[in-house]
Amino acid sequence: MLTYKLIDIVDGFYHYEIYPEGKVADKGTLIFNPLTKVVKTLIEPNSPFDCLGHFAQDFVGKNGEFKESGMVAWY
Repeated sequence: MLTYKLIDIVDGFYHYEIYPEGKVADKGTLIFNPLTKVVKTLIEPNSPFDCLGHFAQDFVGKNGEFKESGMVAWY
């Protein structure tokens, strides 16, 4: 399971923290502009799974909004 949380939005850059298995100690950080696809900061979570791929599949809601938090199951 992967959980994530939106920390802040500054100048169009979204700052998310990503937690594999919900473990804060293993968190990753992604700061990016979803409209321009520019990545400002990428710190991979401490996990053998593809955390960023799972995050990318879930952080956009049904109405196109960027979610404030969420959870994705491993498959």
